[in-house]
Amino acid sequence: MWSAVSHFLSFTLGTIAGVTLMCLLQAGRQADEQFTKFFDKEGGSDE
Repeated sequence: MWSAVSHFLSFTLGTIAGVTLMCLLQAGRQADEQFTKFFDKEGGSDE
């Protein structure tokens, strides 16, 4: 019985970790796109 519970907990924690990482990656990508659009609108970066 303990084996089934531990497998379920492992699956649940893995799923939560995967969803969290996916959300963080999407948020980072959106922030990068907004950052790029901001500098394109302003006329370029400090190069």
